[in-house]
Amino acid sequence: MMTNIKLAGYQPHSSLLSQTLKLFSDFIQKQLPDNVSIKITNNIMDLGYAPGAMPDAIASGNFDIGYIATSYFAKPIPQLYIFDLPFLFRNRIEAYRLVDGPFTSMVASQFEKKTDLKLLNIWEYGYRHFTNDSHPIRRPTDCHNLPIRTLLNELHPIMFKSLGFKPVTLQVNEFLKQLKAGRKIAQENALTNYYNFGIHQFHHHITLSGHLLGMAILICKRELFENWPREVQEVVTAAAFHATLKQREIAVIEEEVVLKKFSPDNYKIHKLTDEEKSLFEDALITPTKPFREKIGKSTLAMLGA
Repeated sequence: MMTNIKLAGYQPHSSLLSQTLKLFSDFIQKQLPDNVSIKITNNIMDLGYAPGAMPDAIASGNFDIGYIATSYFAKPIPQLYIFDLPFLFRNRIEAYRLVDGPFTSMVASQFEKKTDLKLLNIWEYGYRHFTNDSHPIRRPTDCHNLPIRTLLNELHPIMFKSLGFKPVTLQVNEFLKQLKAGRKIAQENALTNYYNFGIHQFHHHITLSGHLLGMAILICKRELFENWPREVQEVVTAAAFHATLKQREIAVIEEEVVLKKFSPDNYKIHKLTDEEKSLFEDALITPTKPFREKIGKSTLAMLGA
């Protein structure tokens, strides 16, 4: 019996998460070449979907497995706000240690209780940085009255408003339309997304702030997963783990690969100094405190935070 699996993402094929989705697919097809047929839709925006529509598209059966940024699920599953706390992860190893421990099982249990989705694993898509088309951002005063695109997440608008920005909550497809229409609006995202979405054509100021480490969840409709043959369930689970480990090797060099594409004649790249970073950190202590409480002491203790 052939099992058909429809995989989906919302990024161009060369992005880090699209590469990871292919790693996931290749593993399954290698293990079950005669039992599973896979179709990948790298970018559902090409079909008219917004990225935030991914969970509903999976729940309705339009796709079977897909990824979405953890920020979209932080409100119903507040432990995921841990990935929205600025400057929390000093390095990737800390984040990997967290998701490789009991944290992911805890979040998976919350998905079980609160949604009809199954969490397969948690992927990284890179440190998030500020970019814009007008001036360098070196300190919070440089953010004053600058419009910035934010994710559909309760904390992000609060956080960026505290820095002086004027947050505008937009799906990435809406944001790209605004840029193409000539609107001047900053953004913060991983460099793999900044480049592969074509934002670099509009924004020539890059601030390597690393204020957040972008994480995404790989999800599947739970009922569908449970109805698959046991062998398929086991291989899909193993593929998610395999892709998670392999993508980390890519993530380490992805940012360097992207940065090499930008000529210093056309792009102004600034990495925050420790002193500059402390100004941002200080400005964000108070507005993020309620969200640390939402995450809970026990979850923060998993990170030693």
